[in-house]
Amino acid sequence: MEKKGIILCSVVVLILGIISTGAGFAAEVTRVKASQVKVDVLGECSYPKSPALGLSLISAGTLLIGKIIINTAAGCFCCRRTDPSHSSNHTKALTFYIISWITFIIAIGLLLKDIALNNQDEEVTTSDGRYYCYVIKPGVFAAGAVYAALSSSFGVLYYLTLNSKQDDASNAPNLNQVCIVMAQSQFAFENPSFVHGYANNQQQFS
Repeated sequence: MEKKGIILCSVVVLILGIISTGAGFAAEVTRVKASQVKVDVLGECSYPKSPALGLSLISAGTLLIGKIIINTAAGCFCCRRTDPSHSSNHTKALTFYIISWITFIIAIGLLLKDIALNNQDEEVTTSDGRYYCYVIKPGVFAAGAVYAALSSSFGVLYYLTLNSKQDDASNAPNLNQVCIVMAQSQFAFENPSFVHGYANNQQQFS
């Protein structure tokens, strides 16, 4: 892949990661607070409308799209042949690959869990004569946003490391060609009379 395509793909994924992270933090700010929940006459918890649900969907969706783009552009990592001369780059790429997937799973898990529980009505839980309604704990959306940022960052690092290894391999000179050129140069230097005579013969036949 050309360098322009690699850079463009990385920028797109980073932008999606920024959107995902921003939406996650916005969901944290707009989440339903305990003071906003009321108990109705039917004994059920009544939750106010909150944009946190939509923001969580945006955060999870953009993170998923970025992950699909990275994995599609990079291809199957396990199917690639390992060049011994680039083992260090392969190890780095593998590390970034694993971390990006771990953080991706955690981020999606947090965001989807919060989506499922954020705006649902539940029966009131009583304890010691007090009424309790379920609300999302502070920091859960923010944690999902942080993991989303980490997943996008490590995904881009994995993609760039993988492609830098390929660029180095494609730009490396052919060892056989180098040896042939060096041998020809050395032979011409050691036998100048042969080269001169060969040139004269060419002139006579032409």
